[in-house]
Formats: sequence, C-alpha cells, structure tokens
Amino acid sequence: MIDLNKVQKKLVGPIFPIITPFLNGPNYDIDYSSLSKYIKFLYDNGAKVFYVMTYNGRFSLLSWEEMKSINEFVAKEVKSLDSECVVIVADPMTNPTSVSVDFAKHAEEVGADVISLIFMERYHFDDQVYDHFKTVADSANIGILIHEQNLDSIRGNIRYPLGLLDRLADIENVIAIKEDSKDALFSEKIIELLSDRLNIVISGRGKRQFIHFNNMGCQSHLVGVGSFSPSLSIKFHEAYNSKDMETCWGIINEIERPFFEIGMKYGWHPVLKSAMEEFGLMSRTERAPLCKLPNSQHEEVLSVLQNMKKSKYWS
Repeated sequence: MIDLNKVQKKLVGPIFPIITPFLNGPNYDIDYSSLSKYIKFLYDNGAKVFYVMTYNGRFSLLSWEEMKSINEFVAKEVKSLDSECVVIVADPMTNPTSVSVDFAKHAEEVGADVISLIFMERYHFDDQVYDHFKTVADSANIGILIHEQNLDSIRGNIRYPLGLLDRLADIENVIAIKEDSKDALFSEKIIELLSDRLNIVISGRGKRQFIHFNNMGCQSHLVGVGSFSPSLSIKFHEAYNSKDMETCWGIINEIERPFFEIGMKYGWHPVLKSAMEEFGLMSRTERAPLCKLPNSQHEEVLSVLQNMKKSKYWS
C-alpha cells in the first residue's frame, strides 16, 4: 500500500520531467539506453522527484503500449536507484476513461507513486470531468496528480471552473495539481483555494514564478534548465531556503532567463533537446511529425548555452 501522505510531503521544491530520447532511424525507436543514463544523471545530481509528463515525454508521438513501457521503465529505474524517490507517470493525452483506469492500474503494478491525469475531451459539464477523475481514482491505490490546463469547450478554451477544482481536491487520493494555465492571476486563485489540501506544482516561467507563488503557498515547480543542469536547480533551492536571494536572482537572470528567451523564440521542446545533446545526455533526434531544430537555430542555442556557462552562478 502506498502511503499517500508520505508521498505528498515529498512533492516539494524542484520536480524533474523525463524527456523521451529517440534513436536516429529507421523507426525512431525509444532510446532506452540513453533514457537509463539520463535518469541516473538526474539522480546523481540531486533529483528526488521524477515526472513522466505528456509533453516532455513525447506522448503525442507514442503508442499506448510505448507510453506504458516508458512509465514502467522510469518507475523501475528510479526505484532501483532509491526507493524513497517519487515517480510520477502519466496517462495518454486523448482517450476514454477506461484507458486512464488501465494506465492507473498499470502504474500501481509497476511501482509508480503517482499518476498524472490530463482531461482533453471537450468540456460540457463539471460532473463529466469530476466523474472521469473519480472513476480513475477509485480504480487504483495510487496518488492522483491533476494536470490542469485550459479546457476545450463549446465556447472555446476556458479555465477550469474553481468550483470543479474544489470538488476534485476532495477526492481521497488526489494529492497534487500541476497548475499549467500560464495565467498568473488564475494561479493565485488556485493556490489560495487548494494549497491547504493539494501540493501545487507550478509550470512555466521558471524559478522567478516559484519565488512569487511559494510565498502564497505553492510547494513545487517543474525545472527548466534543471533538465540538463539538475545541480543548478538544487543550488537554487538551497539558496532560496537559506534566504540567499542574490544567488537565486543571479541564477534566474544570468542563466534561466536567456535560455527561456531562446526557448520562446524557437519552441521550448526542440530547444531543450538541443541543449540535452550539447551536454551529452541524448540525441536531439525526434520522431515525426515533431522535428529537431534546423542547424542554424541549433547553433544559436549553443551560443546561448556558452554565454550561460560564463555566469559565476553556473558552477
């Protein structure tokens, strides 16, 4: 039996997404050798919470069986390194509730602690969304993280209704929410409403956003540059906890901000893959229809990385 209270208490500080590497043809299979080495690299440099996310995990490019394989591989690799680490896996991006139930049961079987659930069906009623999450939650003894982002509705994209989130937070094994609206004012409302019950994982805008929202009750955030320099994320949080704000803002302004700018210019996911290749962590090869950056843009990313490493806060 998973001790969900214990798991929830560990969802603090930096959370490290798992990025799926691919071999360079002919079928662009998942590169499990590089993935194993990457997990070990993250762990050796301080990572304690590992998150297989739909986007960084390239779930839009994988079959359901491949998604399960990634979930299982990450769970077993991480737990073989340290059983006290937390592993968050994911369900597909578009699927019926029955498939999410299947993924939750599989996640429990392979030793994951939490499954991240994303609702991508068109929204019509609160009960429709609530029943989906409740059905999955009731199916397995595993923590549930709600990947909250805009809902597609008959009126276009809308925010999750706060009343709906309030109900979801009371489902027994819902322990966390990934706040992915990219709307600061809405994030504040969610933190105020839910942080006494759920761990809030803030996504987007990096460490400067975490500083702002942590003061309101947000407990954790997804790393960005920490994907290829995990020790930098650990250094930031040690500085933050010791109130060394000079170091915190030095890391943000001299390292994180320049990388985020190039990520916004050319697209976060291919830019991050370029950085991963430069640091010898995995090939920037992607599976179609996703593509790697053209060489000219890749070289621009490398130039940004070289300037980042000149900062006194890098080491």
